[in-house]
Amino acid sequence: MEHFTANVKSQTIELAVLDTLSSFSNIPFIYHFENTAVADKRDLFMPADALRASFYKALLEFPVLAGHLHMDSVGRGSIVVDRNNLNLPEYRETTCDVHFNELKAADYNWGLFPKDLVSVCVVTTAGADGVIKLANVHCARLRDNSGMLIFVNMSHYVVDGIGFCAFMDRWAKYCAQACDEHAGTVVERRDFLFNRNIVNKALSPSRRPTHAVTAHLFFVPRLAASALAWISPALRGRIMSIIASMGKPEAHMFHISKERLEALRHSLRDYIPGDLRLSDNDLIASLASMTIVNGIRGPESRQRSSGILSRLKSICSNVLGRLFVKTKDEHITFVIADIRHRLGISDCDYTGNCVIPQLVVNPLRRMETPASLESYVLVASRMRAAVQDLDAPYISQF
Repeated sequence: MEHFTANVKSQTIELAVLDTLSSFSNIPFIYHFENTAVADKRDLFMPADALRASFYKALLEFPVLAGHLHMDSVGRGSIVVDRNNLNLPEYRETTCDVHFNELKAADYNWGLFPKDLVSVCVVTTAGADGVIKLANVHCARLRDNSGMLIFVNMSHYVVDGIGFCAFMDRWAKYCAQACDEHAGTVVERRDFLFNRNIVNKALSPSRRPTHAVTAHLFFVPRLAASALAWISPALRGRIMSIIASMGKPEAHMFHISKERLEALRHSLRDYIPGDLRLSDNDLIASLASMTIVNGIRGPESRQRSSGILSRLKSICSNVLGRLFVKTKDEHITFVIADIRHRLGISDCDYTGNCVIPQLVVNPLRRMETPASLESYVLVASRMRAAVQDLDAPYISQF
């Protein structure tokens, strides 16, 4: 850490419109690693000192994660990195009594994870000291050094999924360098871009209208949204977390291996038209959408639908049904799409928010049909077509 604090430079990074789309949320991930070393080298598995030192080496390339979140009187945000007053990420190390074999045998069932592994909620909120941490890390070593669970969270204020993965890749490379004494691996420093002006300069001067539902959700002024934009991020996070908890949400974790995803893709090949190429995101988003639709429309869900929140949901659905034709007969999915290559900045190592939600509409009758490879391809194809429809004029509308 001393190397980081001695070399980090002070700077201010102004946030942009794209940063506000999902700024109230966090990006939380859990990674699990198995110790597969032979008996006499098991003690060398992911040593704590190497993990911590390599984390701060990566952090030196992402100083934005050690900054303070500021908001001015009209809701414009910025990240201030002050080397004399750093907001260092939370970094915790613990041990737990779960063995990796037990976790693997249970197919990584959430119930076996340490209860305190996830140290923050999905909403960006301040800690006990009143300060919003822009990154949180919890390294939990499993019993008998059989493996490691690493929880990593970053605030959506500063990075999107691409930026998140870029940091994790750098941390992994520096850690591999520290742990491999014989290979002589050299990891060259990499300069990432945080200046939001690169997105503004890449926008098209022309505009193309968005879908009516998208326009209604994102562009129509609302009193509640305006009020939330004017208050401090800490207070906003507290309010949003209270609202989120009122619905008593249930979290679920699904583990889909790369092998299973490729097996699914192979099974679909006879049903995919022409040279259409479905991405992993198309496949996963389609699976989730079809599961949700069949879940909420089933008789069990209708029987459980009661209480004020359910009634409010019913009222909102009726209102949307009047505002947007056929909404009640359609299922809407928002697919998060990376727009770097569409703006011509994919080779700039830009790590700020550069994603937009793209609306995908599927008829409910298609979503509710018995699951088959053919029906699944139809839904996934709509996902792919919607994402491919994104171009510079459409993106500039945001």
